[in-house]
Amino acid sequence: MARQSGVVSSRQLVACGLSRSGIARRVSSARLFRVLRSVYSPAPCVDEWGRRWAAVLAIDADRAVLSHWSAGVIHRMLQPRIGPVHVTMPGSGRGGTAGVVVHRSRSLGPDDVVVVRGLRVTTPERTVIDVAARADDDLVRRMIREGEFQGALRDGAVRDAVAGRSGHRGLARVRRTDPATVEGALRQTPLEDELDRLLIRAAVPGLVRQFQVTGASGSVYRTDFACPAIRLAIEADGRSAHRRASAFETDRTREADLGAVGWQTIRFTRIQVSTTPGTVQRLIRDTVRARANQMQPALWRGWTG
Repeated sequence: MARQSGVVSSRQLVACGLSRSGIARRVSSARLFRVLRSVYSPAPCVDEWGRRWAAVLAIDADRAVLSHWSAGVIHRMLQPRIGPVHVTMPGSGRGGTAGVVVHRSRSLGPDDVVVVRGLRVTTPERTVIDVAARADDDLVRRMIREGEFQGALRDGAVRDAVAGRSGHRGLARVRRTDPATVEGALRQTPLEDELDRLLIRAAVPGLVRQFQVTGASGSVYRTDFACPAIRLAIEADGRSAHRRASAFETDRTREADLGAVGWQTIRFTRIQVSTTPGTVQRLIRDTVRARANQMQPALWRGWTG
């Protein structure tokens, strides 16, 4: 219990030999105090770390990750505030309890998680991206600045974190507000932002932003979006009609070079994305489904896009 900052779950108490009726008797006699649903403490009050442990135990001790504002406070990028504890669970679905805000994420991976005092917490970079989905530009900018000052974020860490990502609602705001990202070579275009939103709605699994692919010739190409598992590149073509015409041969050479190593490229113009977003989204889904069925049916069987 000491490792968990003085809190314990009912499941752990039962595993130690205490019956559920025994738990209830101890609560009624003030020998145990309820902190959250199915989480108790022998003390009437717990500190902030106790609240964090209680939130994780109440939701899922094995999979819940402290995130968003709660992780921001742990990494000293945000000031403590009164309110619920935020946790993220992998996958989709609902669920929660009073005092805990549960977020769901299909993109939360092992590299997005660190362990702090025994608790799984989103990394500082992932925390910035998560908060950016629900905060204004000023807060995100101050959060990045404070993280760098406290040593939680190295210079350019946020820029590097967003460069390989897609499908998260906080990315556009981070790219707009993080000085290192704005000044870096990535320079996301407004068209890429619009296409990014369509890809979020399409819920394309395994999507990576700014992915590098080596063609048959040995040339390395940067794709705006990619699904590496099915070798699909999705490009936002924001050039004018004249520039597209002049680049026709270059584009075809690039696509042939990538095609020789099994990659398919689909390209959308600004007019397509802005005037017929439903058609673009349907074409993306149909192409992803066809490639998935051809190349990775086992991995993509559960996708409902």
